[in-house]
Amino acid sequence: MTEPKGYFISGTDTGVGKTVVTACMLAFYRKHSINTGIMKPIETGVDPNCSSEANSDAKFLLTVSGNQDTLEEVCPIRLKPTAAPLQAARMQDQSLNIDSILENFHKLQRKYDQVLVEGIGGLLVPLKADYLVSDLIKEMQLPLIIVSRFSLGTLNHTLLTLKAAQVATIEIAGIILNHSENRPLSGVELGQKSLIEELSGVPVIGQCPFLSSISAEQFNNKFVEKIECWKLFDKLT
Repeated sequence: MTEPKGYFISGTDTGVGKTVVTACMLAFYRKHSINTGIMKPIETGVDPNCSSEANSDAKFLLTVSGNQDTLEEVCPIRLKPTAAPLQAARMQDQSLNIDSILENFHKLQRKYDQVLVEGIGGLLVPLKADYLVSDLIKEMQLPLIIVSRFSLGTLNHTLLTLKAAQVATIEIAGIILNHSENRPLSGVELGQKSLIEELSGVPVIGQCPFLSSISAEQFNNKFVEKIECWKLFDKLT
């Protein structure tokens, strides 16, 4: 099977760990000398005139990648209100230019062997009144990686997201479960991986370790050793 030209990383909800998982993937590809681009098509809750790696996922991922792309190429749309893109755009009395996203995406695809695209929120987050994140994934023609977390409610959130992807006929590469808290998993949480796979038929391809603090420097070759077992990368190791 031919390796796809990238992946779209989406979550079951906001704050589930998409950025960390994307950074893990960037670090892995870098260790294996795979030329990889990064994209965060839309960012909200960030002042375009005053942002840093601490509050901008796009700037953080660009630093992790070490690439020389401009912020405008990596993140064409940046909105100050902390809201879904449609609502944030309306608060600023503007319309989102989906064409600019796709133009920059295809430019990055021509430049890199892989392009990792981190989404915003979940699949049904509206970008325009008649255009969702799931529509953007379909236009990019990328396989989907769903990030979920070990917690009560994960079965429902994950299965709902999988259902939305299947209804939209999006190819699903797999699920990555994020350890969002620094504690041992409960008996219920330990059983979530196998239940998700049993009920959905979609593989859990990896787990992301808990990180007490996050910096671009953490995602080095030594850190990659913790994620070498991800099924997504079996053919590269």
